[in-house]
Amino acid sequence: MSVKSLCVAFGLTLALAACAVGNTVDYRDVVPPLGVSGGKSVAVEAVDQRPYVLAGDNTPQWVGMVRGGFGNPFGVHTVSGAPLSADLTTSIIDSLKQGGVEAVPATARMATDRTLLVTVKDWKSDSMFTTSAHFNAEAEVRDQSGAVLARNAVTDKQVNDNESMNLPSTKLEGAKAAFRQFMDRLLDARIRDALR
Repeated sequence: MSVKSLCVAFGLTLALAACAVGNTVDYRDVVPPLGVSGGKSVAVEAVDQRPYVLAGDNTPQWVGMVRGGFGNPFGVHTVSGAPLSADLTTSIIDSLKQGGVEAVPATARMATDRTLLVTVKDWKSDSMFTTSAHFNAEAEVRDQSGAVLARNAVTDKQVNDNESMNLPSTKLEGAKAAFRQFMDRLLDARIRDALR
């Protein structure tokens, strides 16, 4: 390999590494419209139970990684700077409000007709030549007495192939689309009916 080829290869590697630094994703709109309407008020809480966050290996704002030219990982975080659980709570509340539902964070300590708890056990993306989105979460609706009205769980992984030429921002948008599909499946018809 010539010196010129080596210089070009080195330059491309540096450029890829530079693109991998400082990436963020906005998950405040990751929940699709739920189509829930009616007179019930809902308290919403998302809880982060990801083991790598609980162990202190990653911050609550961490949502995955983009790998540089040598495969070295660079963290991806929420664009808001808030924990993933806060962004997810906001997204669910906004989606419920689109249907006219009175929705508030559970931390508001208001008396509500329903409580929706989403427990996140895995939520991360990993991008280099492919982008994988890992998801494991549970949703539960309770009434005022604490009785469980509906429960659902989704564990899945999606891999987007042939992404070696895509910019990290494009890869992360693809991962976000996967998480939106996962959330649509998690907050399924049983969960939505229980919120009405």
